[in-house]
Amino acid sequence: MTTQLGVVSTSRPARIFHIDNLRVFLTFLVVAHHSAAPYGNLPLWPNWRQPASASAALPLDLLILVDQTFFMGLFFLLSGFFAPAGVDRRGPGKFAVERLKRVGIPFLAFVVLLRPLFVLPTYLDLPSATRPSFAVYYFTSWLIGPAWFLEVLLIFCLAYALLRHLRTTAEPVRSRPLRRRDLLAFVLVLAAATYAWRIFVPFGSYEPVLALPSPAYMPQYVLFFAAGVAAYRRRWLMSLPRRSGWFGVLLVVVSSVPMALGGYRGLAASGDLTVVSPVHLALALWESLFAVGVILVLLRVFERFVAGSSPLSRYLADNAFAVYLVHAPVIVGVVAVLHPLDAAPVPKFLLTLVLAAAGSWAISGALRRIRAVRAVV
Repeated sequence: MTTQLGVVSTSRPARIFHIDNLRVFLTFLVVAHHSAAPYGNLPLWPNWRQPASASAALPLDLLILVDQTFFMGLFFLLSGFFAPAGVDRRGPGKFAVERLKRVGIPFLAFVVLLRPLFVLPTYLDLPSATRPSFAVYYFTSWLIGPAWFLEVLLIFCLAYALLRHLRTTAEPVRSRPLRRRDLLAFVLVLAAATYAWRIFVPFGSYEPVLALPSPAYMPQYVLFFAAGVAAYRRRWLMSLPRRSGWFGVLLVVVSSVPMALGGYRGLAASGDLTVVSPVHLALALWESLFAVGVILVLLRVFERFVAGSSPLSRYLADNAFAVYLVHAPVIVGVVAVLHPLDAAPVPKFLLTLVLAAAGSWAISGALRRIRAVRAVV
């Protein structure tokens, strides 16, 4: 592997099967997250309907809250982990072009081809007397659903390519043990950055320009992407300490302390809380401890117990990125089909999840048989 930015290595890193399997799990979790949204108490999905029983939908709200705390941060961590090898192998310029192809084209494909299906229920819910034509609505609104991840990831990758271009040499890859004090320092930096950021971007806000549904988590996304880059250089994901999973469990348990001391109050908009209230700091500390803890547990569990490969696991991994692209309109369609079904929120969610996951992987597998599609996803 080269250390000079002007020299491109042609060697490719070997596939890491436990990371592949973890990506599949995360993609399934995304499908679960968005399958729960139409049936929860929060209007987070295009064809959401207020559940008949708010208490019956609470488990789905909890699932969404817990997922949001860590799963996109882990996606950015894994994306950051694979970025340095791409720059080392191709150079910053060719890496940027490759990311524009592999991330930018799928993003545009979603916006042009799949977004109309995703936003159609929102459009049809508008009052018929004032509803514009669909073309006017499509071009004057900016609802891109899960595609926001591709948008932000592309920005991160291009920024990293620029940073590597400005440096004269690349940092060498060398093993260094991941220490507990490194993890604790990361938790504290993440909590402080999140707290400071939310003074200006409060929890629960929406960013209209980039269509970010969770801009309050941006410090987490940036820092986890950077942590992924560092993890590649120090080979942390290749050799996690044997007890790192148990340390992750400890962090999750400890995270309940700031939550119990008032952090939970930051989850709801409350007029009696100032933007600098210690409640928001407690919430940020809970999220940081919980996210790092859960991610450590998942990394260690998959490294230890889910590191194998089979035809099925390779199929699921090869199509995971395409599933991320197509799952949103698939869920919209499944929810529309199941609308007449009279069932409680949780059973309806489970049925939606099964149908949406199976449908998304089947559609993705079929689409990737097309050479032009497979070239970018």
